[in-house]
Amino acid sequence: MHNYIFLLPLYNDWDSCTVLVDKINFQMKKLNKKCEILIIDDCSNTMQENFSSFSNIKKIDILSLKENLGSQKAISIGLQYLYRIKKKMVITILDSDGEDDVNKIPEMIKNAETDEDKVIVSTRTKRQENILFKLLYFIHKMLTFLFTLNWISYGNYSSFQSNQLKKILSQKSSWLAFSACVAKNCNIKKVKAERKKRLDGISKLSFLG
Repeated sequence: MHNYIFLLPLYNDWDSCTVLVDKINFQMKKLNKKCEILIIDDCSNTMQENFSSFSNIKKIDILSLKENLGSQKAISIGLQYLYRIKKKMVITILDSDGEDDVNKIPEMIKNAETDEDKVIVSTRTKRQENILFKLLYFIHKMLTFLFTLNWISYGNYSSFQSNQLKKILSQKSSWLAFSACVAKNCNIKKVKAERKKRLDGISKLSFLG
């Protein structure tokens, strides 16, 4: 039997995260499964939310970092934390702002359960940003392809079994970029999903970033 863990990197996005947790609970109810949530608080300078109790979420743990390291390092630290637990898990990574399509959670998890040798990634079919951002992001993907021969059209949103953690954490490349690390070290399976709008507030990522 699997344990189901959601890993959410977070920086000041408590309001969005509160809504997201409720949506995760609804999707797990549809699957008739219980889960746990691990929030990696990337040294937020706003107060954390008090979460309600949920029917299909057994517990919510918050791992607070002492300094702001960025989402990629926060994810890597969270994965190292889960690796040390040595439990059979299906791990799902979601950005805490709600831009990842939670309606795809059942499909992502079911694929992860059946394809234990693969990391299931959410390939973005449509983005909500302005035209200039989309153009620059396309150029970014082209440059990445020229240097790596990998067309990386996915981000952090993924589901996989805990037996993949050793591969993901090898060579410490997850410290730099989770999606590139997965492309380099793992077999992947793609699930198409639209990039949604934020649940609350504005992005903490600057245009330059």
